[in-house]
Amino acid sequence: MDVLREKALAMTKSTFLPIVAALVLAALAGGNVKDLGPRLPAEIAGWKAAGADHIYDRKTIFDYLDGGAEVYLAFDLREVFVRKFKSAAGTEIALDIYDCGSPAEAFGAFTCDRQDPGAGIGQESEYGPGLLRFWQGRFFVSITAAGDEEKAEVALRALGKDVVPVLGPAGEPPALVRALPDAGLKKDRTCFFHSVINLNNRFFVAADNILNLEALTDCVLAEYDAGGQADPARLLLVVYPDEGRAQAAELSFAKGYRPADAAAGANSGARAFARRRSNLLSIVFAAPSKAFAKRLLAAVKQPQP
Repeated sequence: MDVLREKALAMTKSTFLPIVAALVLAALAGGNVKDLGPRLPAEIAGWKAAGADHIYDRKTIFDYLDGGAEVYLAFDLREVFVRKFKSAAGTEIALDIYDCGSPAEAFGAFTCDRQDPGAGIGQESEYGPGLLRFWQGRFFVSITAAGDEEKAEVALRALGKDVVPVLGPAGEPPALVRALPDAGLKKDRTCFFHSVINLNNRFFVAADNILNLEALTDCVLAEYDAGGQADPARLLLVVYPDEGRAQAAELSFAKGYRPADAAAGANSGARAFARRRSNLLSIVFAAPSKAFAKRLLAAVKQPQP
């Protein structure tokens, strides 16, 4: 009987300990920004960590990003972890990890400025000369090289791959993305945001905030193949906190939108077609025809929480 009991205990340990280890690793992954440092590489492909790590919050981020902080503050940014690396030749690589509070906000921070080919790192990524950007869970990551971008590419990609497992499990994109019609959608051009700053950076609509966008509005801007038209059509979805605010925004847009202003903002398509359903306002810009816009608006799905 004692032998059987010992065998049973040994089997329990062999099953239990790996589970505990997995749970511990899962708990360590991600975590607070201040705890990331020890789990991140100190050297990568010939570049070594140089100087102390820095952590910036919503107030001190202006000390680090001069003129660009507002773009990230428009999301639910909590903190930014920064580590610099230097090569023997003096080339610098900057690793910036933005804690956006949730996967939806991290997706937004990544998508609001994406334009380069995917890099296969994290949940979604892009790589352009000297710049790797990706998101993973609630984190958005930017890795940049200052000088000699061609030689730094190997280090940037390797560093990105090493950072991903430290950031924890993947997360879900914003639910509003699932409301987009599928036909003709250019998935790698979709962006999520809240602020008019992010909208106009991506697609200029008006100098004033005629859509009454704020921190509580969820917005998705998507591009669609418009047949023979050179430029894509754009579909903007905005979910307001309640139907009253959506109705007010619909009226504000109808009164304030000026095609000439939009054209002056470098947009090729001045015409716009709008439709409101409860607290969801959908607008098509740069459609090749009214019929195209009506079909696209009719295909918008009801957003799910």
